[in-house]
Amino acid sequence: MADHFDVFHALEHDKKERIIDAALEEIALKGFKKASTNAIVEAAGISKGTLFYYFGSKEALFDFLCDYTIEFAKREYIAKIEERVKIGDFIERYSILTEIKRNVMNEYPKIIKFYESFFLPGNEEYFTKYIETIKEQRENIAKSLYGDIDYSLFRDGIEPEKALQYIGWLIERYEKELTQNMFAGGGLDSEAYEEKFDEFKAFLNDLKRAFYK
Repeated sequence: MADHFDVFHALEHDKKERIIDAALEEIALKGFKKASTNAIVEAAGISKGTLFYYFGSKEALFDFLCDYTIEFAKREYIAKIEERVKIGDFIERYSILTEIKRNVMNEYPKIIKFYESFFLPGNEEYFTKYIETIKEQRENIAKSLYGDIDYSLFRDGIEPEKALQYIGWLIERYEKELTQNMFAGGGLDSEAYEEKFDEFKAFLNDLKRAFYK
């Protein structure tokens, strides 16, 4: 994180978390333009002067939160994926990735909702500077998923590379439709998220039955 946020980082943990949580929730809910600093300070229990003392501007606060969530993704999501998906079973790797995501979303819902809000209409111009970083994170996840695949698991009579390609296409299409449905409805509550995760796990099991021996 940038040096000019050092004063904020020196705060006691509880106060710092209140401010972060309030800002994450407000901006994730309304987008950057419509987010209210008045609502943030009220939820955090601080004055507006205090908020701007720590961050200087609403734009700087948004940048801080973007850096915060990107670093969180590296530590709590990508690093755990790289550590756990060392098996050769491609579909099982996706199952592990899904469980990691599920656990993170259950434990840190405000961070995840803010991270997802990067892609909402109205945030594009403020998010542009982070596109390459997000792209790099996705590439790292792809490397973990697609490296050193055990092709002996696939059914006989189909080229393993083609089977992997087909599976990748199906998963990509499934995830794209799921994401579109989530944002079209304004997001999902925790119970609906759990249902979608269960559906996705069932979908992965169907892929195993279709493509594996």
